[in-house]
Amino acid sequence: MKQFKLFIFLFFTFMAEGTIMMHFIPYENWGHIQIVPDFLFVLLLMVAFFADEGWGMRYAIVFGLLTDLVYTSIIGVYAFSMGLAVYVTYSLSKWVNMNIVMTAVLSAFGVFFLQTEVYLIYLMIRLTDQPMNIFFQWRIPATIGLNIVFTLVVYFPFKRFLSGMKKTELD
Repeated sequence: MKQFKLFIFLFFTFMAEGTIMMHFIPYENWGHIQIVPDFLFVLLLMVAFFADEGWGMRYAIVFGLLTDLVYTSIIGVYAFSMGLAVYVTYSLSKWVNMNIVMTAVLSAFGVFFLQTEVYLIYLMIRLTDQPMNIFFQWRIPATIGLNIVFTLVVYFPFKRFLSGMKKTELD
């Protein structure tokens, strides 16, 4: 039952990122700054950190593919990138003691890794012409800042929800 609740919550977050968040972040007021809410990705990292890394990666691939189908023109970029970013970030998490600070730091790294990975793939296949210095100056800092704040807000309730899930409920 909790597995179903987790999926529904992740799906709601996916839908909110693409619909509701556009109204909370008025892009015309920010000038050159580009803010990308990667809230679903942060939650997927927390699933990998605190519940089960296998399910974190599976959900990353599924929701990455869903992102490709709904929001992009190339299928597979987000599915590959989100899966790889969750795997790499989870691999780093095994070396540290996971507390709220390390979760925020690793989430920031994961968001940076995901955004850079997608940007480089799009740059290679010429789907973007944004210069690299603009990407790293105007997009990455604001995106990481927003997602760190989100991580700090959802850390305790989401970790409590995930810790209530037994390994058998995930299988």
